Amino acid sequence: MDTVSKIKSRTVEVLKKHRMKVEEERLNRFIERISIIPIDEIPEEHFELLVIENLTIGESYFFRDKKTFEKLKSILKSKPKWNILSIGCSKGEEVYSTSIIAKEMSVEYNILGIDVNHQRIEEAINGCYRFWSIRFLSEHEIEKYFVKYEDKYCIKDEYKENTSFKVCNIGNCSALMNMKFDIIFIRRVFIYLDNVEKVLNIILNLLNDDGYSVIGSGEYFPEIYNYFEQVFDDTSAILRKIKHVKTKEKKGNLPPESIKKPEKILKDVDKNSSKIISSEPQKIPKISEKITNIVKSQNFEEELRLIEHMIENKLYDESYKKIESLAKKYPTEHLVWKYKSLIEYELSMFEKAFDSIKKAMFLNHYDEEVWQLKHLLERLGRKK
Repeated sequence: MDTVSKIKSRTVEVLKKHRMKVEEERLNRFIERISIIPIDEIPEEHFELLVIENLTIGESYFFRDKKTFEKLKSILKSKPKWNILSIGCSKGEEVYSTSIIAKEMSVEYNILGIDVNHQRIEEAINGCYRFWSIRFLSEHEIEKYFVKYEDKYCIKDEYKENTSFKVCNIGNCSALMNMKFDIIFIRRVFIYLDNVEKVLNIILNLLNDDGYSVIGSGEYFPEIYNYFEQVFDDTSAILRKIKHVKTKEKKGNLPPESIKKPEKILKDVDKNSSKIISSEPQKIPKISEKITNIVKSQNFEEELRLIEHMIENKLYDESYKKIESLAKKYPTEHLVWKYKSLIEYELSMFEKAFDSIKKAMFLNHYDEEVWQLKHLLERLGRKK
């Protein structure tokens, strides 16, 4: 077996272990980058971490799907105490957003965030973010919830209370054994899973009988409606567990007339002390300097961060040159086309911006920011 085949075989094993799905082109890029290192020099635990860190690209921000959080406020009013789980919590934006509204509703709560990515869990515990993560908050909200340190915005300690984070895979997480939750966030996670039904059964077992699940705005997986019902007429993101459903026996989908369709698009542009808990000590393996340098120099997420920094500082001409180069290297990454459209909009290149946003929509129609940009560009087009 040649080097490339060995790497692909080991990578696929890791993906199966964590029940992750990755498109073929992204997988091949990763294999190409790592193939310059002798495969036998990479210990198994280091290789597994390398796969996870490079093939799970997290992009989140505070109060993502703002309407969802507004609806959650009315649910939180219904009882005084809540136990909440955030699956695929990334860098903690979702956990802290929920902590903010729970504290404002004066309820007792505990929130646990889990993610397979060690680095993102460390960032979540730290709770400090670049402006990009809070870009949709008002100046009042930023001042109320964060303390600024140099170029970072750090969540205030009062919102870190009653939150915790765990490096954990929902498909095999011993730390969740015998735990029960009132709300489980699983937004934009199903699209990365190869067995939605199995994870749904895990979620059902973790949820109390009157529990809720929260999915992404615009997400639609028919299997979910075997076990959950839509709570609000104007959003499909919040679902309530159907009581006494038998998860193992119920195989088919509900009849079409009983399934409420999700929202098709967003209607407007919205401009407007943590710790790791673990049953055993968690240690993040240190990858050799040789591997680290390769990952840092060619890491897609790092290149995106540079572009985000340029956008934050309104360096649109410079960022446009960079994003054009990135679009040639990663033509199937929807984030590239989304950012390209945003920069083209700022540079008044409206036709190009609309073309870029169409490509982003084709690659990922679940991203609400893509829809927001599309509607903005359509309104500009109608004004001409």
